[in-house]
Amino acid sequence: MNEIKPQLHYSLLAHNTFGIQAHADCFIQYTSVEQLLQAIACYREHYAGRPLLHIGGGSNLLFMQDFPGVILHSAIEGVELLSQEEEQVLVRVGAGMNWDSWVEYSLSQGWYGLENLSLIPGEVGASAVQNIGAYGMEAKDLIVKVETVEVATGELRIFNNEECGYAYRESIFKHS
Repeated sequence: MNEIKPQLHYSLLAHNTFGIQAHADCFIQYTSVEQLLQAIACYREHYAGRPLLHIGGGSNLLFMQDFPGVILHSAIEGVELLSQEEEQVLVRVGAGMNWDSWVEYSLSQGWYGLENLSLIPGEVGASAVQNIGAYGMEAKDLIVKVETVEVATGELRIFNNEECGYAYRESIFKHS
């Protein structure tokens, strides 16, 4: 297992589309669930009580000052085909994959359904949080389940679509 590499006084310039220079006290990018669990342990050991923020591509972030805590960022990418039938495809996609790259990939495979959501900025993981949408389609229309890690306990939890509490640009992940 690869160890995480916390970065101190990390520039957030590349992680916000407004291009505002701000720094995080600590930034941890992870490439696996195991590394995410390490990052959570690092937070608990060294930064408990300080702010913790998990970010995606930064299209909805505006930093007005340095962030006095830990920022987590998923770099989990990849597409895993779980099943394919004539009218339905079940795919597992990494949270850190660029959303538009995912849409483009799905279309290149002949998997239609995401095309209305092309050119939306951000990452796959954020699509489940924000319930992104365009042209009468929302992410909730295509999400079957969301795999998560609860920060407070480090427990893995899988939410089915109904448990995600989806509404217009809403999910339980924005609040709970």
